[in-house]
Amino acid sequence: MSWTEATTSRAKFDWSRAGLAFVVVGAVSVITTVIGYYGAPEDYVWNFNAEKFAVLCVIAVLLVPIQTTWEELFFRSYMMQGLGLMSGNRAVPFIITSVVFGGMHVFNPEIAKMGYIVMVWYIGTGFLLGIFTLMDEGIELAVGFHAANNLIIALLVTSDWTAFQTESILKDVSDPAVDVITMLPILGYYALLVLLFAKIYKWKNWKEKLFGKVEVPFTEPHNFSVNEKNEF
Repeated sequence: MSWTEATTSRAKFDWSRAGLAFVVVGAVSVITTVIGYYGAPEDYVWNFNAEKFAVLCVIAVLLVPIQTTWEELFFRSYMMQGLGLMSGNRAVPFIITSVVFGGMHVFNPEIAKMGYIVMVWYIGTGFLLGIFTLMDEGIELAVGFHAANNLIIALLVTSDWTAFQTESILKDVSDPAVDVITMLPILGYYALLVLLFAKIYKWKNWKEKLFGKVEVPFTEPHNFSVNEKNEF
């Protein structure tokens, strides 16, 4: 399977889609971090060290997109397509890949710190990326979202209770508490992202694309000529 076949239904990978998702998610991450810092400055300490941050930037910019793209290839491409072919419908891969993606984070230190309610965010992210992939018929938006989310977090904020600890600009020293109410803004943000991309890319046939049948294209048997047979 080629890179294009594994990532999109289009003639080639649409980098503009990945770029748009990266810019939108990156901008929201920066804005919310700035608001959080000025809204509750006691929850943060300045962690910036120019030399260490420069090294972090080089490593993060080079490696984070590779890591996140690999995850998208595994979950939203190979796993989703494989489960779709086996089950004959889209609902099974949509649900299973989203739950498994979230479940991979169950041993993260954030869970020990804030409780299993955080799994709502991880699994919700899996469903969000699944919607992007199925409705847009490609993983470009998921790739852009995932890369921006991980990269901006790595560069902006770290803490002692997260799985991803870096030499970032800020360090979160708060004692976080999470409940259903604090999850609502995140879920609202995800809903707005879906509505934004649905409008931009004119998504239609939601029920069919998310829960419909998987149709395997029929390929005519190839009749080898005498010359073709002799080539093997």
